[in-house]
Amino acid sequence: MTYSIPGEIRTKIQTSNSLSGIDSPFTKNRAILDMMKGWEIMKAVTEGTEYLRENSEAFLPLEPREDYTAYMARVNRAVFSPFTQRLIRAATGLVLRKPITLIGDPYWTDTFKMDVDGCGSDLDEYARRLLMCSLTYGQSHILVDYPAPSGALSLAEEREQNRRPYWIEVDPNNLFGYRLDRESNYGNLIQVRIGEKAVLPDGDFGEKVFEQVRVIEPGNYRVFRKEDQIDAMYDVDDNSYAGEFSTDTTGEEYKLVESGSFSLGEIPLVTIYSGKTENLVSKPPLLDIAYLNLAHFQRQADLIHSLHVASQPMLVMEGYDDQTKDLAISVNYAMATQPGNKIYYVEPASSAFDAQSAEIKELQMQMATLGISTLSQQKFVAESADARRLDRVDTNSMLAMVSMELEQKLQKCFNLSAEYVGIEPPEVKISRDFDIERLIGQDITALTSLFDQQVIDREEFRDILVQGEVLPSANQTESS
Repeated sequence: MTYSIPGEIRTKIQTSNSLSGIDSPFTKNRAILDMMKGWEIMKAVTEGTEYLRENSEAFLPLEPREDYTAYMARVNRAVFSPFTQRLIRAATGLVLRKPITLIGDPYWTDTFKMDVDGCGSDLDEYARRLLMCSLTYGQSHILVDYPAPSGALSLAEEREQNRRPYWIEVDPNNLFGYRLDRESNYGNLIQVRIGEKAVLPDGDFGEKVFEQVRVIEPGNYRVFRKEDQIDAMYDVDDNSYAGEFSTDTTGEEYKLVESGSFSLGEIPLVTIYSGKTENLVSKPPLLDIAYLNLAHFQRQADLIHSLHVASQPMLVMEGYDDQTKDLAISVNYAMATQPGNKIYYVEPASSAFDAQSAEIKELQMQMATLGISTLSQQKFVAESADARRLDRVDTNSMLAMVSMELEQKLQKCFNLSAEYVGIEPPEVKISRDFDIERLIGQDITALTSLFDQQVIDREEFRDILVQGEVLPSANQTESS
């Protein structure tokens, strides 16, 4: 069975692609637009039931001649099983099972590690968010920033004033575009455009949110905002912003509202990949499982709807003249008819749901085999010892690759941060001891779901929990 991009998403992407000739900081690169096709699917399976219901026409198609009220009732009965999200959490838990180690200046280990983003996020929490984002979209981004200096300060004075580098998470969906130095053998990044939100107070308690784009190049940055946004934020006669508005090919006007420089000779954007194809381009590593997850959602929605309809059989009355008298049907009423008339209920046979149930179970088995069964080194289908051995090697390679990528890119972030403040960066270490046989909390949750769905039986479930050191073995029980 082939699963394609939902029609609503495909139309949106095609419409966006038609704007490729527009010269505006707000226009997304074609490479970004191409990646958005997979990102929309991944966003749907990670956001879950509420998001899928809100975007139901993209992910749960309206049937021909289906009444819209009946369709919405079908949508509101549909429930999504977040298998892909659980798999992402399980993989993240395996890679970051042990805390990240920093070796170096106490400033990094005692202070910076406790708050890497200026908002109270410790390094381990921050790394988990980055890795989950990378496993979802194939990439995640960190912008290493530093407050503009207000004067010449010593290192001790900067630390006393808590003036320090900080890391900003950049959602891949907010990456508008980039340029690479094609003349360089390394394809160095020479420009990046990031979408932002400017939040300003509105009255005593409210706030206004405005869209803007930050353009970063080696050593300098610019911030652009659309004309209508500026007029809404400030009085139109305000001369706070010098210069004229620029206009793109659609007639939409935008204006430079901020600019500045920084000490680094490169763009401080660090990208963590989990499915890299080229610089700033990647493919979500779990996209195939996400398609299966959506197919499971659709088939399960169909089955729930069918069971709802089947639970309300239709009364058929042959030969009944509805003009003769009022009709009342209830457990408290009896009905008399003319000789030869027939009264009976029509309902589908239970066998009509067998095919739907079988397809749902097959999809569950496929997801289990591709997902948790691989991460936990457990197989729920018969296979040879050689196949299992190769699976372990592939699993460890995948986890090791993700772990090394995260370690290298965190090291790069610390190197940039150290360059800002002029001290030696720490050495970053992420454990490679995945210990896949030992189950973590997310694994147990996922396995419980598989047991509930009857993908594995009770004996298999207990054996896995014993091997994962969650339950004691029979020998341990006897000795205690």
